[in-house]
Amino acid sequence: MRLIEGSGVSKHFGGLIALNNVDFYVDENEIVGLIRPSGAGKTTLFNVISGVYTPTSGVIRFRGTKISGMKPYKICRLGLARTFQIPKPFPNMTVYENVLSAAVFGRIESGKSSDFKQELQEILEKF
Repeated sequence: MRLIEGSGVSKHFGGLIALNNVDFYVDENEIVGLIRPSGAGKTTLFNVISGVYTPTSGVIRFRGTKISGMKPYKICRLGLARTFQIPKPFPNMTVYENVLSAAVFGRIESGKSSDFKQELQEILEKF
């Protein structure tokens, strides 16, 4: 089953074409690397997939649901989120609170609350 797929994905910034008619897919349980030179559009592609940018054209689907053009928080609630290369703790939060924020990231829908204490305890015990 396709986990994520894009068809004809393009992203233009004025006259600059960062992505041009890109097709891709990643199947369930598959690990894929994306290797290209600097300026080839890798980060732009991740930003389009995660909703940071709206594609100029094309469609992206995550588990069969069209996500192209969705807001990042809605894509995150579906189970797809982007991380950045320089993760930092929140300095005004305890270790417990920092790990808790990672454990619940993207899982809590408005109006719902879940108990992540067991998962948090397991994570903290490992470290």
